[in-house]
Amino acid sequence: MDLQAANAVIEHLVDRARLGHVTGDVKRSAAVLLDRADLRLRTARAGLASGDPAGAFVAAYDAYRMAAESILLGLGLRPTGGDGSHVVVEDVVSALCGSTIPTFRKTRFERFRRTRHTAQYFDPDGPDITDDDARWAIRTAASALAGTREPDP
Repeated sequence: MDLQAANAVIEHLVDRARLGHVTGDVKRSAAVLLDRADLRLRTARAGLASGDPAGAFVAAYDAYRMAAESILLGLGLRPTGGDGSHVVVEDVVSALCGSTIPTFRKTRFERFRRTRHTAQYFDPDGPDITDDDARWAIRTAASALAGTREPDP
């Protein structure tokens, strides 16, 4: 992780109360969140297998976001909630890890988040989420989880 490169982003978001500090055993909490992400990824795979590509996409995004949030949690940080909290996670984790975990690059994170929004909040004029979209989401989430679990060089 490149904490130094992301420091300005973190300070900016803390100053605006969009990112806060947590206490306690943050490493353990991050591990618990990763276990939850693994479960959500299994839910995504089951959703795709049962013919629900939109549900599978949303579950895969949840796993992906939880993996990203576990990185923040391990640093003693978390989004404070509300509108835009997923963007806060995106901004910080992309700055921290985008170069070392390519799955967390800003463009990929944004594509995933925006497509998840389309899947989660039905728009009759929006594109349908296909099996291929769901498979991409599952692969991306699995890659994020694997990258998050690898030791930092």
